[in-house]
Amino acid sequence: MKRPGKAITIKDIAQEAGVSISTVSNVLNGNSAEMREDTLVRVQQIIAKHQYRPNRIARSMITRRTATIGLVLAEIETPLFLQSLNVIERSARLAGFNLLVSHARDAKDEVQSVDLFLEKQVEGVIFLSTSERKDDSHLERLREACVPTILVNRFGRSAHHDQVNWDNRSGVYNAVEYLRSLGHQEIALLTGPKKRLSTQQRLEGYKQALTAHNLPFRKEYLQNGDYTEDPDNWRTSTRILLSLPRPPTAIIASDDIVAAVVIETVRETGRYVPRDISVIGIDDQAFLSFLSLSTIQLPIVEAGRIAVDMLLRRIAEPDIPYRQITLDCPLIKRRTSGPPPETQP
Repeated sequence: MKRPGKAITIKDIAQEAGVSISTVSNVLNGNSAEMREDTLVRVQQIIAKHQYRPNRIARSMITRRTATIGLVLAEIETPLFLQSLNVIERSARLAGFNLLVSHARDAKDEVQSVDLFLEKQVEGVIFLSTSERKDDSHLERLREACVPTILVNRFGRSAHHDQVNWDNRSGVYNAVEYLRSLGHQEIALLTGPKKRLSTQQRLEGYKQALTAHNLPFRKEYLQNGDYTEDPDNWRTSTRILLSLPRPPTAIIASDDIVAAVVIETVRETGRYVPRDISVIGIDDQAFLSFLSLSTIQLPIVEAGRIAVDMLLRRIAEPDIPYRQITLDCPLIKRRTSGPPPETQP
């Protein structure tokens, strides 16, 4: 037990709780998944009783690090990745870490972010990436510096990093299957940026679902929905689909914002959603809730939460096997999807 007038230490906490110093450290760092519940509660209660906070200056002198996690955001201007920022920051803070955020649009920006993180001696890094192929050579510098790195939505697989991805292929497959169950046979797809793996995977899911449900593949039902381009391009693509001799009765858009433009364009032609045409987006953006949009949810918040947990465990146990996690993309059924017009009463 600590002497009067002396600041309490992690050793004092361990002695009072009857556990090892490493057990207390795991509790402080959020690495308690495999800990007995009674042990976890006992240590937490003692920490709370003494209002103990780790001495970060002493810790950084010993570990040559600064109780800081680095986060690289690929797209700070879009709402998708920002959805996970709160959960990542909160989880890091609860584990005793600060969060240093860097915006990196491309590999060159990522190199600068890595330089910054190495200079600041961060204890780990999370990349929230687009699925576009990049030069990953700068990731090797983090590995050589023994800085644990978690890759979220990164192109391809890495043998030397933990990764969290989501199942784009089955997300679109399930959307086509759902539309077919409603009676749709003419289903179009607005495709995203050509260089992104997510675009390729969604197209594969679309084609596989058509085949599985005996629906013909029509090349004219594939139109540009690149959400990095001007919205006028999405309007043009929608008008092309609606002017076909056999227009689709359902459109799966490349993301929710594209879907909103599709709905607006459909209405401009005098048609109604979903009475005349069903529309499904991808993302599940909260700010578009007024549309009651059916959408394929990208589990970005869950991915952020898992990434932090993986990173904290990797920091505590550097030698555990690397993990590759793929999350489901559930279909959220709302009011913009329904039966095709010929089946309605």
